[in-house]
Amino acid sequence: MVIYDPEDDNQLEIEKPKCQIVGWSIRVEWNNGEEEDLIDVPDDVSGTIDMWLSDVEQDQHEFDGQGI
Repeated sequence: MVIYDPEDDNQLEIEKPKCQIVGWSIRVEWNNGEEEDLIDVPDDVSGTIDMWLSDVEQDQHEFDGQGI
């Protein structure tokens, strides 16, 4: 994000701390309305999700934390 300071006629860069994903789960909603977090995910599945989440983090940083 850039802020314009009319007194200095400069643009001041404000640096935000980079956010990192520290955990995730898969939340399911059953047809009876109950919700459940699935946390015991097989390695081949979790590895793929971890790679995708790394891309999501990178996209967040490239878009200055504005979302993807």
